[in-house]
Amino acid sequence: MPKKNRSRSGSLGFKPKVRAERIYPDIDNWEETDELKPLGFAGYKVGMSRVMMIDDTEGATQGQEVAEAVTILEAPPLRVYGARFYTQDVNTGKNVFTEAWTESPAPELQRAVDVPKEGNMENLEKAKENSDKITDVRLLVHTQPGQAGLSKKTAENFEVGIGGDVEDQLEYAEEMIGKQIEFDQVFEEGEYSDVVAVTKGKGMEGPVQRYGIKKLGHKTQKKRRKAGNVGPWHPDTLSWKVPLPGQQGFNNRTEVNKRILAHGEDPEDVQRDGGFNGYGEVQSNYIIIKGSVPGPSERLIRLRTAMREDGKPGTPEITYIDQ
Repeated sequence: MPKKNRSRSGSLGFKPKVRAERIYPDIDNWEETDELKPLGFAGYKVGMSRVMMIDDTEGATQGQEVAEAVTILEAPPLRVYGARFYTQDVNTGKNVFTEAWTESPAPELQRAVDVPKEGNMENLEKAKENSDKITDVRLLVHTQPGQAGLSKKTAENFEVGIGGDVEDQLEYAEEMIGKQIEFDQVFEEGEYSDVVAVTKGKGMEGPVQRYGIKKLGHKTQKKRRKAGNVGPWHPDTLSWKVPLPGQQGFNNRTEVNKRILAHGEDPEDVQRDGGFNGYGEVQSNYIIIKGSVPGPSERLIRLRTAMREDGKPGTPEITYIDQ
């Protein structure tokens, strides 16, 4: 009888469950677009609320006022402190060619990374001279938590992709180093985005809580909250599919096509009496996203231009924001 061949079942996006390396994620893949602009933004999760809006989606309630659960992010502008230039090798893949940093970096950035105060902008000229070797350019940015309602003094730093071809990316990077990225430079209200974040950490959990398996009957084995059979004696190896106890939560997760309902610069539009539970008061720009996003309050949430965008529904009409 011929051997049956089929692809492995199960998504490696969720199994094996791997603890995130740091409290905010990296993004490796960006949208391929000819539009010359930054392809990502970030904000701190404030909490959830509710809005009333006119339903502009197809369905029974289209054109009517409906209530929607939303997540509020506090999103001060991102500061660009440098650029990173990549080359492509057929054997080793993508490699860093060089980096260019601005001079006089912000104090909150110096707490997070060792950036020389005099900068090294001469590397930008080196990259432009070798533009034929450069295959990708990304901005190096950091957050500004001092402008948000947080007590932390250390900034998060990460890469942000750029649209357009390499020549345009080089010119855009030179123009943006030392400046700020505003929300309006990346997204529009009503647009879809991909939300990338680290989920809540729950520590050590058993297989019932971790995978949702059924508890064993009281006549089956001495233990009930375990997998009934974890594998054969020969070969004496465990499959990666076996539900076992271990770390639960604190995973990098991406949720695609989350709609951005609103953005504003007046925090009083979304302010709650006494502040938000676990966060406090919003003090700078805010973003309202339809539905929930991963992670607890105060965690950095990264937004990426949608890679699998499902149309453009247009600008939403919000009639009321719960406060």
